[in-house]
Amino acid sequence: MSEKEIFEQIENYFKWYQKIYGSSLYLKHEISDVNIVAQAPVQPASQKVTRVSGYSQTSPELQEFYLQIKDCRKCELHKTRKNFVFGYGNANAKVMFVGEAPGKEEDEQGLPFVGPAGKLLDKMLFSVGLKREDVYIANVLKCRPPMNRNPRPDEVMQCEPYLKKQLELIKPRLIVALGLYAAQSLLKTQQTLSKMRGSIHQYENIPIIITYHPAALLRNPMWKQQAWEDLKQVKKLLQKT
Repeated sequence: MSEKEIFEQIENYFKWYQKIYGSSLYLKHEISDVNIVAQAPVQPASQKVTRVSGYSQTSPELQEFYLQIKDCRKCELHKTRKNFVFGYGNANAKVMFVGEAPGKEEDEQGLPFVGPAGKLLDKMLFSVGLKREDVYIANVLKCRPPMNRNPRPDEVMQCEPYLKKQLELIKPRLIVALGLYAAQSLLKTQQTLSKMRGSIHQYENIPIIITYHPAALLRNPMWKQQAWEDLKQVKKLLQKT
């Protein structure tokens, strides 16, 4: 590897790091995780895409779909959003994590699960042997509801076809729904989180596991043990696929 290529990798890594963590310095990766510096920004030649407004997807198909829908105005949320939060991650991921909607940090950066909740999600992934670049992360809604209110049924109805198309392109073997409203939106139910957890459901013929949203775990650390049980189920299912 030439000196120029090494510096390009370093530069790409810090660009990736800033997108994921913003201006925060996060130094809690395990030593065994240091190869993330070399791996995170590098894409196979067949997956390289042209950047558009500083935002790109990890496959040409996802990038094309992003460009098709990034200016969506199907519901009123386009009037208050700063950024359309499409989703991000491995285009060939075995598992896709789905939250309910972007929050303030996500709306600012145009990326899913950044800020404190995103950092906790990274730890959750690491606990089952995964990194952010191993999975794909998205939300049911692609735009932030004002004041982080809950998604409305009409908004879910307008936005859900986008999620279904992402699933069609990525073809994950497992979905993990993060939080009550993500689970209720996907499963079309009003059941409580406690009733949905612990079972394997189906969405678009893909197994789906329900667990807590990382933001809820930050507010209520007592739920972390239950979330760990869910994550062990995720790991078990992935080992079978």
